Amino acid sequence: MENKNELLERMLSRVGDLGFRRRIVTLLEYIDIKDGEKVLDLGCGEGFYTMVISELYDAEVTAFDFNATLLEKAAAWTGGGKRVEFVNGDIAETLPFEDNAFDKIVFTEVLEHIDDDRKAISEVYRVLKPGGVLGLTVPNANYPFFWDPLNWTRERVGLGHFSARNTVLGGVWSYDHKRLYSPGEIKKLAEETGFRTLRVETLTHHCVPFNYHVLRLGKLFYTMLPVPREMRNSMEKFKWREEEKGSAFSPVNAAFNIFKRIDTRNDGLNGTERSSVSISLKLVK
Repeated sequence: MENKNELLERMLSRVGDLGFRRRIVTLLEYIDIKDGEKVLDLGCGEGFYTMVISELYDAEVTAFDFNATLLEKAAAWTGGGKRVEFVNGDIAETLPFEDNAFDKIVFTEVLEHIDDDRKAISEVYRVLKPGGVLGLTVPNANYPFFWDPLNWTRERVGLGHFSARNTVLGGVWSYDHKRLYSPGEIKKLAEETGFRTLRVETLTHHCVPFNYHVLRLGKLFYTMLPVPREMRNSMEKFKWREEEKGSAFSPVNAAFNIFKRIDTRNDGLNGTERSSVSISLKLVK
């Protein structure tokens, strides 16, 4: 019988984003979900975290997002019969949950999109039970050169970054990031809200050059061009349940294996001084 680690590895088999993959593994370790607990995936997007949690644990999961279209996709990917509730709302406003409603909360790569990040994290604190754990990640202002060479260079010579609304040149700022954080800044914000910090780490220093653009072009390739269905499925992370068919050698899988090998160099990174894609915090109320 497949254990949780083996199942998780299978679910991550088609994840090409090194930063995303490592965040999932790290946050699941942080929040350490137990059977019967109530878990909130706050800012769930298309629902990959929700899917992973609902597959691995016998927990009650609430998937919350501002974008109703993404919530519909999340519901479709997660499938029926799971203990998952999908809730549409605005994280920037008061969350539609009672005080102390959840045992564990995942809040990953969302806070940087919100104008009033202090109010948002205060709401997270309110709906978390005393003793509950929050797994939080935000983008690091000290990101690696190879992750986004264009913006890294512009910022270092005093030109600032490309527009956050430009999905091509925006890079790490794309999709309207309001800010990036230093480890000290996000730790201070969380602790001023009332959280106690158990761990703070930087994740993913070693990465694929222009990783953001590689992934973007890959998605354009399999969603817009007439590629074979097997290849399209092999590039879609939500399609992990489908068995591989066709040639024993898959260029897509070969690329994913290269990405994973690069990512192993991030194992055992210590401290918060090195540049990284994300900052992760394990916080307790």
